[in-house]
Amino acid sequence: MCENLIDFPELITLNEFGGNYEEYENALLELYEADLWKGGLTFFGLNVVPRVHKRFEFNGKTLDWTFAHFTSKGEIEEDRELDLRRCEKIGFIKPIIENIHLDCVKVWENTRLDKKNKPQTSVVIWCECVNCKIVLTKKNGKNSEYYVITTFYLINSPSKILKHNNEYDEYVAKFGKII
Repeated sequence: MCENLIDFPELITLNEFGGNYEEYENALLELYEADLWKGGLTFFGLNVVPRVHKRFEFNGKTLDWTFAHFTSKGEIEEDRELDLRRCEKIGFIKPIIENIHLDCVKVWENTRLDKKNKPQTSVVIWCECVNCKIVLTKKNGKNSEYYVITTFYLINSPSKILKHNNEYDEYVAKFGKII
C-alpha cells in the first residue's frame, strides 16, 4: 500500500559493494549527510536534523553518534552491533518524514522519561509497510525551534507492531490525528 505512494529509494545493500564494508559505510554516510544534514528536511515548517551528540567509536572508527546509532542495534551504547537491515533503509528516513500527510504514515506524540527522569514529549513517525520508526524531539535553538531525529529503527516483531498500532489508536481516540 505505502510503497506505491512513497518514492522510496532502492535498498542499499552490502552486496552492492562486493562485501566491502568500508565502501558501503562511505555510501551510507554520503546519503545520511545529503538527506539529513543538507537535505532541507522539515516537519510542520521546522527544520529537522540528526541529534548533535558526541563522536562514537564503532568498528574501529570514530563516527557521528547519530549515524552510528541509526546503523546499529543494542541497548548498551558501547556494545551496539551493526544492523544491516537498518543500514539498508537509512535512505527511507527522509521520504517518510516528507510524506507524513499520507494515511500509511502514522504520527503521534508520546511522553517518556529521559535519562534525568524528566518527562520528554516526542513525535513518533511510523511507516508500518516498511517497518520504520522515527522519533523526533522539538528543541529550542538560539534563533528558532527545530526538531532532532532522536532515533530511527525497524519494528519487525508482531507484538511490537501491535503495541505501536495500539499506542497510535489510543492517541488518536484521545487527541485526534496530528495531521
